[in-house]
Amino acid sequence: MIPVKICGITRLEDARAAVGCGAQALGFVFAPSPRRVSVAMVREITGRISPLVTKVGVFVNEDPQIIKEVMRDCHLDLAQLHGEETPEICAMLEGRVIKAFKAGKDIPDLTWKQAGLRGILIDTYLPGASGGTGEPFDWQLVDTYRVLELPLILAGGLHAGNVSAAIWSARPDGIDVSSGVELQPGIKDPVKIGEFMEALREL
Repeated sequence: MIPVKICGITRLEDARAAVGCGAQALGFVFAPSPRRVSVAMVREITGRISPLVTKVGVFVNEDPQIIKEVMRDCHLDLAQLHGEETPEICAMLEGRVIKAFKAGKDIPDLTWKQAGLRGILIDTYLPGASGGTGEPFDWQLVDTYRVLELPLILAGGLHAGNVSAAIWSARPDGIDVSSGVELQPGIKDPVKIGEFMEALREL
């Protein structure tokens, strides 16, 4: 089954539900958002789930030194950057970065190949939003970013009803979901998580 990251985790019970349904990674949003969490909240969660689950911190235009400190304090494996970060800033995080690109807006300049990225994430572009829009985009736009030759994660408005079509169209290396498995921003729905993962298994 394609690897899945469930993002916008704010509660231990949601983290456990996600892992129990087969999610390989969890995302914690440290940027301004209805799903924003604190270091203390995340440290409590990551200290009580399997160390074999990948933990990802989501940041927007944050100081790289602060990112490093948060990753250390919260036992995070990767930083997912959704702002205007440059390849030079990403390189400062020493190969532990997933860089998010806004589909159809951000240009996949080849200089990104020198940034030491672990992968890239393609998300919906809406003016004024850094991510978490809950809106899908034209999945054919993903092909533009394959020039970077990096593992590619698909995000943006995915849910149990469209994730199969999204995978067949975009052929990503991983899937990122947040609002599509929620009761409300920051509160996950174990039923929706189960339905989402079952849709993937049926592929």
